[in-house]
Amino acid sequence: MAPPPARERAPAAPRRWRLVAGALLGLVALTWLLYPSRPFERPQVLHRDPTSGACSEDEPIRNVAVIGAGSGGASAAYYLRTLQSPCQRVNITVYERNDYVGGRSITVNAYDDPDFPVEVGASIFVKVNRNLVNAAESFGLPVRGMRASRELGRAEVLGVWDGDKFVFTQSDDGNQYWNIAKLLWKYGYSPIRTQNLMKKTVGSFLKMYYPPYFPFTSLSKTAYDLDLLPATAVTGQQFLETNGISEHFSHDIIQASTRVNYAQNLSQIHGLETMVCMATDGAMSIEGGNWQIFDSMIRAS
Repeated sequence: MAPPPARERAPAAPRRWRLVAGALLGLVALTWLLYPSRPFERPQVLHRDPTSGACSEDEPIRNVAVIGAGSGGASAAYYLRTLQSPCQRVNITVYERNDYVGGRSITVNAYDDPDFPVEVGASIFVKVNRNLVNAAESFGLPVRGMRASRELGRAEVLGVWDGDKFVFTQSDDGNQYWNIAKLLWKYGYSPIRTQNLMKKTVGSFLKMYYPPYFPFTSLSKTAYDLDLLPATAVTGQQFLETNGISEHFSHDIIQASTRVNYAQNLSQIHGLETMVCMATDGAMSIEGGNWQIFDSMIRAS
């Protein structure tokens, strides 16, 4: 794997210029940081085989074994069942070594108190993940938005702790202009570049669910056709650096997000996964634990 190109150091800006630019950029960047691009709002379309008519009694029974009842195994079993053609006869068996389903998506009770459930992994999902959003709606699972605390009248503070100090904090009191101004003042153009890069990368990824790319027979060819290889062939750290995202913003903000969502550093995941992690608009979770989505998928399969 070729090393990423060296970053160019931006010349230091005069203090007066930074004061004026910080205020102006805060207003200009509001749209980019708070609103998703249009491709994210399109509903997912799943294509089912329209075969109709009488089915042959000689149709063979296909036995399918799925190893693991995590998100991958549960969704594989579910979509094999829901997308099979009407005449196909399939027996699906899911094998799991643990006594629970969901894989890393598991909920535990802090201090063994059911009043304090904590998501150990996969704490949230976002509206661009149409598979999970549609599944939650189909199974009738109660969804809780991340703004629930605001509706209850409680302002929260988001802080990123590096083990020694808070490297960044922002208040959830409705003053988004101030939060954005602080973000741009400390990290320059990196937040805007990250937002634009995320929209471009995730927008290309979402095209996989629509014709002419879906349904696809080769994931590798589809990724190539959608120009996703530059994001999947390198680590998240390399992808961000290549696209002009500063090391400080990558470490303080983006890696903090990948640790919370995936329990992984940027050097351990690819660029596409990194960008999906930053598509946080419409963040939500299932009341009682996100594992219920995968439990419902297995039951429905």
